[in-house]
Amino acid sequence: MNLSEDTYVPALRWRQGEYQALFRLSSAVKDRVMPLITIPPVEFDFELWQPKKSVHEHVHPFIARFDTKWGKRPAWIALDAKIAKGRMDDGSHPLDYVIDGLRPKGAIAIPALPLEVDSDTMNAAARAVAADSQGAAVLLRLEDLMSSNPRKAIVSFAAGLAIGLDELDVIVDLRARNFEPYKVFATALTVALKRLGNLFEVRNLVLLGTAIPDSFAHLARGSDEIPRHDWLFFKELIVAMPASMRRPIYGDHTIVHPEFTAMDMRKVKAAGKIVYTTPETWATRKGGAFRDNPAQMHDHCAEVVKDPAFVFRGAGFSYGDKYIADCAVKAESPSNLSRWKDVAINHHITTVADDLSTLFATP
Repeated sequence: MNLSEDTYVPALRWRQGEYQALFRLSSAVKDRVMPLITIPPVEFDFELWQPKKSVHEHVHPFIARFDTKWGKRPAWIALDAKIAKGRMDDGSHPLDYVIDGLRPKGAIAIPALPLEVDSDTMNAAARAVAADSQGAAVLLRLEDLMSSNPRKAIVSFAAGLAIGLDELDVIVDLRARNFEPYKVFATALTVALKRLGNLFEVRNLVLLGTAIPDSFAHLARGSDEIPRHDWLFFKELIVAMPASMRRPIYGDHTIVHPEFTAMDMRKVKAAGKIVYTTPETWATRKGGAFRDNPAQMHDHCAEVVKDPAFVFRGAGFSYGDKYIADCAVKAESPSNLSRWKDVAINHHITTVADDLSTLFATP
C-alpha cells in the first residue's frame, strides 16, 4: 500500500460529524483519501458524573459503522489512550476486537500506534499485522524526532511488530504548532526529519498538522477568517526540502482541533457557524447561539454563497456545498450542529484533495 504524493490524509475522530462527512464524499475523492481514524474516548455524562458508556458499548458499533461508512477502502485505525487501556466484555483488547471484527468484512484496517505505546496494544497490533500482512503505522510527534536516536526508535518499533521498514508507515503529527515563519520552520523540520535516516526506506511518510484553533470563541460575529498556516507551510516545505530527500504526504486534522476537551454541553451555548475552506483560509460565518435560533443558518448559508471571500465552489463541488446552497434558499433545514460539522469537513476534505491534485499536477 504505497501512497502517491497527492494522496490526502485526514485525521478524524470517529464521531458522527466525521464519519458522515467521510461517507458522503464522492467516489473520486474517496479514491484520493487515506484516513487516519481514531476511536475517541467515551463521552462523559456530567449530570451523572460518569462515562456515558462502557468501553465495550462505545467500541462495538465501530465495526458496523466502518463497514457502512468506509467499506473496503484502506484506513489507519488508532485508539485513544483511554480506550486502549480498557477491555471489551469478553476480556479482549479493543484493537483485537476491532481488527478481528473488520477482517471478515474485507476491510483494510491498518493499526496506527504512538511510538511510546503500551505493551498490550503493541501485542494486539502485532497479531493484526501477522494475520493481515498489511503492515502498520507509527505515530510520531516533533518531540520524538528530537529524541536521542529517532532512527533507532522506529527500527525497534518495526522489529517489535516483526516487520521491516518497508512495511511501516511513519506519520509525523505536528499537532497545532506555530508554523510561522514558514521558511525558518521548514529548515528546522527538514533537519529533524533527516534524523530518521533514509526516508525512502519506510513505506509511507506522512506529515500532519493544523492551524485550527482550540476554540472559535475569538472569531468575530458575521464574517471572519483563519489562515490555513499548516497548508501554506507545507507548500513552502516541499519546495525547501533538498531534491534528494523524500517529500512527505500531506495530512491535517480537518476543521477539528486535535486536543479533545470534554465539555458540559448543558453550560455551553455553541454558536451557529459555518467553517468553509478556501485556498488559503478557513472563511467563517458566525452568529448567536445555535439552539436559540437554528434558522440563522439560512442567512449564514446565503452569505457564504454570495460573499466573494468564501470563494464558494458551487453546489456540484461536494455534498457539503450542496447542503449550503440548498439551505441558503431554505430547501434544506438548519438541522443540528453535528450536521454542520459534517458539511464543513466534507467540503474541507474535497477541497484539500483538489488542492493536492493541483499542487502535484504534471506541468
